[in-house]
Parts: sequence; C-alpha cells; structure tokens
Amino acid sequence: MKQLTCVLIAAALLLAVSNVQAANDSDLQAQVQALQNRVQELEAKQTDQAVSQRNAELVRQMVAEMTQNNKGMAADTGVTAGYDKRFFIKSTDDQFRLEFDTLFQFRHSYLHSDDGSEKLQSDGTNMNADEEEVSGLSASASNFEVERARLQFSGHVLKDLNYRIVLESDQDSSRGTYLYEYELNYSFVPEFGARLGKYKVPFGKQEPGSSAGLMFVDRSLANDVFQWDRSEGVEAFGTIDLGGVKPEYRAMVFNGARSNENLPYGQNDNSPGAVGRLMLPLGGANSKDFNNESDIENHENPVAMLGGTFGYLNDRNENHFDANGSGCSASMPFLGKSAYDGKCDVFRLGGEMEQFGADASFKYQGFSTTFEGFYQHTKADFNDVTDAPDFGNGLRTGLMGDQMDNYGWYWQAGYFIVPKTFELAARIGGVCVDKANDSHEYAGGWNWYLAGNDLKLSMDITYIDDLPIQNSSSNYYGIQNNALLMVRSQLQFQF
Repeated sequence: MKQLTCVLIAAALLLAVSNVQAANDSDLQAQVQALQNRVQELEAKQTDQAVSQRNAELVRQMVAEMTQNNKGMAADTGVTAGYDKRFFIKSTDDQFRLEFDTLFQFRHSYLHSDDGSEKLQSDGTNMNADEEEVSGLSASASNFEVERARLQFSGHVLKDLNYRIVLESDQDSSRGTYLYEYELNYSFVPEFGARLGKYKVPFGKQEPGSSAGLMFVDRSLANDVFQWDRSEGVEAFGTIDLGGVKPEYRAMVFNGARSNENLPYGQNDNSPGAVGRLMLPLGGANSKDFNNESDIENHENPVAMLGGTFGYLNDRNENHFDANGSGCSASMPFLGKSAYDGKCDVFRLGGEMEQFGADASFKYQGFSTTFEGFYQHTKADFNDVTDAPDFGNGLRTGLMGDQMDNYGWYWQAGYFIVPKTFELAARIGGVCVDKANDSHEYAGGWNWYLAGNDLKLSMDITYIDDLPIQNSSSNYYGIQNNALLMVRSQLQFQF
C-alpha cells in the first residue's frame, strides 16, 4: 500500500513539473501510461498476497481439525467412539455403527385383594367345607423387584442394513441372561422394506411400543388380555407418500402369538399366524411422534394418529413333526367362560382366532390421549383346546361353547402441569368375556421426568373390580374374578 501511495504522489509531482516545463503531449501521455501500468502491477501483487494469506489460514484450520479428530480415531482402522445420548462405535465414513443401550426398571408394588378372610384360593374358590382348615391366599402383598433389566445392541451395516439384539436378565435363575429379541431389517425404498427375527408382533398400538415410553408404570388390563407379544417371523413394512398424508403399514407372518420362549421346532405352533397393521399419521406427524405415549416433546402444533390391526391364528393341534405327539404346546392363551360356574378362566386355543384392533392418539402442547379397542372371535375345537389356568387350581375346566366373542378397550390421558417435567395421568378400561363377566380398570398416577425417559420416576394406583388374568410384568396378582388394588412405584433408568 505504501508503494502505491508513493507512486501516486510521484505521478502527481511529475504532472506538475511537466506543466511547469511545458513538456510535449506525447511524452506526458507515455509517462502517464507507464504509471498506470505500475499501479495495476502493484494491485495484482496485493490480490495475490491476500489469496496466499487466506490459503495459509485454511491450511492451519484443516491441520487443527485433523489433530483434534485424531484423538478419537484409530489411524489403522478408521473407527471413532463417543457418546451421543448413547455410547457408540462407528466407522469414520458411518457405514458401520454399533450403539449400546440399557433399560432398568426398579419397582415396588403393593397389592391388596378383597378377600379379607384370607380363606379363598387363588382361583376364587373355597375347596374345603371346613373354613378353618383352608389355607387361603393372603389378602395383601408388598414386593421390591427389578422388573426389567435389558442390554441392547443396535446399529447398521453398510449404512442401510439395520440390526438390533436385546439381552434380558431374568430373576428366574433357571433362565439367567438370555436372548430376548433380535431383528434384521432393510429398506429397499421408502415404500417397501423387509424385517426378520424375533420381536413383538405388530398387533395393536400399546403392546408393540417400548415399556420405556409408557404413560403408566405398565400397560393396561385390556392390552394384557388381547396382546400377541413376541414371535419369530418375517415382515414387510413401508411408508406411502400420498402428498398431504403418509400412511405406514406393517404385515407379518410368524410362528404363533405369544411364542416368547425359544422352543424346539416340534413344540412351536406349526400353523403360522398373520397380522397386518395400518397407521395414518395426521397433522404432519409420523409414527415416531407416538413412540412415547406422553407428549414429552410438547408439540407446538396438534398431531394425531389413527391405527387399525387385523390378525389371524390357526392353533389346531395337528401334531406337526412332534415326536411326542403332544402337538403345538405354544398355543395362544385366551379367556373363555367355564362350564364349572360360568365365570371366566384361561384356556389354550385349539382352533381358529380372528382379532381386530383400532386406536386413535392425539398430542398437543403437553396433553396426550389414546383410545384403543379390541374384538376377538374364537372358534374352538373341543378336541384340541386345553385348560391353562393362570390361578393355580384349574377348577374351571371346559368351555361353555365352541364360539366366543370377547371385547376390550382402554382410554388414557396425560397432561404436563410442568412442561416436559411433571405429568398427571388417568386411565379407564374394560374387558368383556363372551358378553359377560365384565372386568373394569380404573387408574390414576403421575410421572416425574428428571431426564426425559432416561431417568423417570413414576407412581400409579389401579383398581380392578374383577381380575380375569395374571400378568407378571403388570403385577396383576390376586384372586381370580375378585377385586384387586395395586399401588406401584417405579424408577426407570436408561443410558
């Protein structure tokens, strides 16, 4: 810049001197042209210098970034590791990824049955005429437990091939830690993908979702009666873009409902079941907006989702490849009216079952609500159906009829009185066994989200006026066809 200034001053002086000395015009023009050429030359040098400085700055920045990244990178393998909500290991090009996830639910449950005399058996009957000699079920119980302790490995291979493996530690010492779920899925296009493995059958809304995202300590009574749980099979899934809406579908063929155990080939239900589910998100939502039942995200705009499910099972005892001739031991349990006294009991299906489900969910600014209903039609074969008493004694044997129509439903709602932190919740539901033996559930509770679902403290109080089943995860223990009061508290921890 100084050189340019000097040249300009020299040019001005030269012009002044030239005027004084009255030099000729041709010499003057030649001198001016020479000065202009010099100015252009100096300006070009300044531009080159600025570019060189900028390039040097970029090189220094790249070196700094490479030095920083090298701290988490193995130079020979091209692998990085870190923590982004979950611990992970991945390749530097993100073609391969492994993520670690955990779920711990530590729970206390207090249960109280209405049998104040403590003389009834667990199945609700009094077998002994002399009541003083009856050793009945205790009217109350209190228990601490680790309800769920799971370790999950998930990620992708070659970017688009996704996998998930879940191990669970069971308090039953005979099982210990075992393979709980596994799946492999690949999306060829948004409209079509394929999945295989052992995981929850896509029947209904509440059951296929994670227990970590529930509004209450556990699932509803109606869900526990009509859910199909886990099974091994293959599935097609996808999203169809219709412009304003993008419906999602799932269709699965599997070994049979509630095949949670890893049974030998001959003990599985060898007549596969089939299920299909259609979801219609509204308001710009997708199904992931409803992974959590509560509106933790505090949606600024209202979102909703409608869902429908259909499933079919043929659980006839056809002795497929069973060397012992005992047929399919993993048949679907269901509720039926007993010929013993007309009250409900649990039986294992020998026959055909058709089941329908419908659900609707809504979220807006901390408020969320869900309604889900079920209809089940069973055609039982008396030669194949077996008793499967949940309550011990199995006195209520024999179905009253070969066809049954069972119904169930629940409605629940929650609202964050402190956004994203503290939520109040309420639920009501019912189960109807072949148009009789109605059971109802009434529940209220709260959730304190200390760190979203990763650290959550929950408590609820539930009253069931006529307990139709037992379920370990929901703590439905009591006297069959009698009332049950439950008070549950749970600390949930994920990392």
